[in-house]
Amino acid sequence: MAPQRYVVMGAGEVGFHLARSLSAEGHEVTVIEVDPAQQERIEEELDVRVIRGNGAHPPVLTAAGADTCNLFMAVSSSDEANLAGARIAKHLGAERTVVRVGEADEVISERRLLEEVFGVDLLLSTQLLTTTRILNLIRGHNTMAVEYLAGGKVQLRKIRLDGDSPLTQKPLREVELPKDSLVVAYFRGKQLTIPAGDDRAEPGDDALLLGTTAVIREAERMVSSSQEVFGTVVIAGGGRTGRTVARALQSFDADVKIIERDRTDAEELAAMFPEYQVLHGDATDLSLLQAERIDLANLFVALTGNDESNLMASLLARDLGVPRELALVHRAETSHLWRRLGLHHVFSPRALAYARIREYIDSGYSANIVSLQRGAAVVIERRLAPASPVAGVTLAEIKPPRGLIVGAVARDSKVFVPNGNDRLEAGDLVILFVQEEELATVRLLFPGPSA
Repeated sequence: MAPQRYVVMGAGEVGFHLARSLSAEGHEVTVIEVDPAQQERIEEELDVRVIRGNGAHPPVLTAAGADTCNLFMAVSSSDEANLAGARIAKHLGAERTVVRVGEADEVISERRLLEEVFGVDLLLSTQLLTTTRILNLIRGHNTMAVEYLAGGKVQLRKIRLDGDSPLTQKPLREVELPKDSLVVAYFRGKQLTIPAGDDRAEPGDDALLLGTTAVIREAERMVSSSQEVFGTVVIAGGGRTGRTVARALQSFDADVKIIERDRTDAEELAAMFPEYQVLHGDATDLSLLQAERIDLANLFVALTGNDESNLMASLLARDLGVPRELALVHRAETSHLWRRLGLHHVFSPRALAYARIREYIDSGYSANIVSLQRGAAVVIERRLAPASPVAGVTLAEIKPPRGLIVGAVARDSKVFVPNGNDRLEAGDLVILFVQEEELATVRLLFPGPSA
C-alpha cells in the first residue's frame, strides 16, 4: 500500500498500537489525545505527530489534518465523542472514518442508521467482538467472523472448514441446509468462488454461510465438524460482558453458574437469569470453588474487570480439574505471560478491536467480512423502489448471474432466503452478495441507494 495519511483519535491501547504499527510501515500518522500523560507517552515512544485536545472539536480536527487524511479512526473511550469526531472529520474532508463503540446492540440493530447519520465507513463494537469470540470458543466452532445484516435479522458467518465438514465431503447440492440459509461463497487462499451445486469445498477453505438469525446456529452446526457439548459453564464476573455472554447462552443447552462478588449485582443477576444458579462470592476463593464443585464444570469463563482475578480464578479452575478455561485480559501486552502459564484461550477486547481495524486497512478499506483482495466481493443491502426492474418479478425470471446472489429478503416483519419462485416486491429490503464483476448488474437491476 502506498503511504497514507492517518489520524487516530484516542491514544489508549487501541489507538497506541494502531499509531505504532502504521508509523512503522512508513505512513504519516497524527494522534489526537486529551490526556497530557498519554500525549507525553506517545511523543516519547512513537515517531508520530501529536495534537492535544478533544477530537470532537473542529479546530482540533483541522490542526490534526483530518480534512486531508485517508482514514480517520475514532477509538477513544467515549462513544459519543467518537461518533461526533467522525461526523465532523468526514464533513471536513476525511476520505473514510472508523468508529469504535462499546455497546453491541447499537452495532447490531442500528448500524446502518449510525453509519449514515455520522458518516461512518466502519462501525465496530468491542463488546460485540468480544462476545462473538467467547461464544465461538465456548461452542468449539471454527467461526472466524460474524456480520449482522437487516438490523440483526440476518447473519453472515465466515467458517473455516476441515476434512470432517459435510461441505468438504460431498457436493453442495447434497448438503441439506436448513430452510432460510445458504452457502454463498468459498474462499481458498486468495481465490473466491461462488459455488454451484456440483462444487465441493476443500479442507482449509473458508465458507460464507448466510441465514436468518432463527436458523443460522443450526446451519453453522451442520457445516461444522464439531459438536456442541456444553454441560456446565461457569462464568466468573457478572458485569456487562458476563451478562451478554449469559444472555447469549440462554438459547443453548447449557447449565450455567455465575459467580459475582458484589451482592447487589448478584441479586440483579438472579432476577435477570432465574434459570441460572447465581453465586455471591469471589471467584478466586478456593473454598467457594470447591464447595460449589466447580471441578465438575466443562468450561470456566473468567470475565471480571480485573486481569489478576481472571488469571487467579482460571488457574484455580484448571488445578481443580476443569478441562477448559477462557479468560478476559484488558491489558493485551500481558497475554503472552498468561499463555506461559498454560492458559491458551486468553483474549483482549482492545486487541480484537485493533485486529479488526487492521483487517479493514489491510483489505483496502473493505468494511464487511466477505471482502478479499481489496473488494473481490461485497454485501449490499438495497431497498426496492417501485420503479426497480425487479419489483414484481420472481428470481427465476430475473435469472441473476452466478456472481450475484439474492441472499435474503426482509419484508415487513418477515425475513426469508428466497428461491426461484419467490417474487420480489417494492419496499423489500434485499441483501445481495455480489462479486466485483457484477456490480454493474446490481446497478441495473437494483438501482437506488443502499438501505
